[in-house]
Amino acid sequence: MNEQTLDRRVRKTRTQLRKCLSILLETKKIQNITVKELAQMADINRGTFYLHYKDVYDLLDHIQKDLLRDFENILTTIAPDTDNLVPFIEALFLFIYRNKDMSKIFLHEDLEASFSSELRSKLQICVFNKYKAFIKQKNMPYFELYYDFIISGTIGLLVRWVDSEFQMSPHELAVLTNSFIQSGLTNIIK
Repeated sequence: MNEQTLDRRVRKTRTQLRKCLSILLETKKIQNITVKELAQMADINRGTFYLHYKDVYDLLDHIQKDLLRDFENILTTIAPDTDNLVPFIEALFLFIYRNKDMSKIFLHEDLEASFSSELRSKLQICVFNKYKAFIKQKNMPYFELYYDFIISGTIGLLVRWVDSEFQMSPHELAVLTNSFIQSGLTNIIK
């Protein structure tokens, strides 16, 4: 059998399993989802499932690792610019939007608190590496506290955005987030 065909079939099976898992996770807890129902929903046999994953938790773990790897690729591709954060923020929000099936689960559930923790960690490494010299030069002793405040607020915005079924575009939310970061409460109070 052709290697390229096999890769396409593997990708198709994994995509279908991810889609089915996200649908099931909207109504069930992970511990209540069985391989049998997941395989039936994905229209594959259980043996095919076990060719790819040990169990439902392993599938979820692989999805999380793939998302984190893709997120890290975005961070290395688009570095934040001190003068204009909008493209950087928008790229991150587009990532969340394009992966909304799993973003709803990983950002909202206690199920995978480690996911948002990993996102924070990867983002922090990117931001601190980018701004290390700038922070030192400007003598910003509370930058880490400011950063934690901004990240917590941004995660809160993301959760609200997910809950609203993505009513704003990623660009609109990025512009709003950037204005919050740049101006803080001064614009709101006026």
